[in-house]
Amino acid sequence: MEKPWYKQFWPWFLMCIPFSVIIAMIITLSIASRYGDNPMVVDDYYKKGRGINAQVEKVQEAQKRGISFSFRQQDTNILLAYESGAPAELTALNMHFYHTTLAEKDFSLVLTADANGVFRGTLPADALAHEGKWTVTITPFDGSWRLSQQIQLPSYRKLILEPLTYGV
Repeated sequence: MEKPWYKQFWPWFLMCIPFSVIIAMIITLSIASRYGDNPMVVDDYYKKGRGINAQVEKVQEAQKRGISFSFRQQDTNILLAYESGAPAELTALNMHFYHTTLAEKDFSLVLTADANGVFRGTLPADALAHEGKWTVTITPFDGSWRLSQQIQLPSYRKLILEPLTYGV
């Protein structure tokens, strides 16, 4: 006498294959719905590439002008002064801080010079709560040049910031 089908191995083995596919599909759909679209994907590569080239040209302009800054931090205050390449007239500077891993902690400051040519600004309180590497970008108001460098905050010593081009 032969066993009934539900007591045999092969029907259960063959049914496990489609069931495992269904379980894998449910797991994949739950992961996809939880994390959504990837913001790292760029829709318009051409425009993005042109923007990168424009930024490189601005860094090269800063190199051509020989611009460099000294950067000091005193508690929540920052002091920025031209080391070289200072223009005849000092205009306000835009200073952007980009945290290496926490994009929501990024912030910007507008720095103006005092009578001694020192640009001053105050760091937000939560910026110091997240120690680590920050990418600092300095641009003038007219956007004619750009200086970008990684620094460690808090900084306990004087740093020299110079325009660096990566991969150029």
